[in-house]
Amino acid sequence: MSDEKTKIWITVATVNNFTEADQIRITLKEKYESVKVKRGGKGGDIFRVKAWNPPPPPKEIIKKEKTYIKKGINHQRRQKHDNKKIRH
Repeated sequence: MSDEKTKIWITVATVNNFTEADQIRITLKEKYESVKVKRGGKGGDIFRVKAWNPPPPPKEIIKKEKTYIKKGINHQRRQKHDNKKIRH
């Protein structure tokens, strides 16, 4: 199986005849990348207009730089650990 996820279709409209569903499909073609009409219901008399758009690309993660205390600067190290309890 491929690594691609399946498309998640959203139901835009539900109508009782194909001509209305087809008109809605034609108008939605401008807004969505893929639009389809699915037939359903008990006797096949319900038509659902479904639409899909590709997901947006993932955002780039910006890593924060860690601030390291240079060796030999004991004053900063002591300030960093001043809040800790001292064990005797």
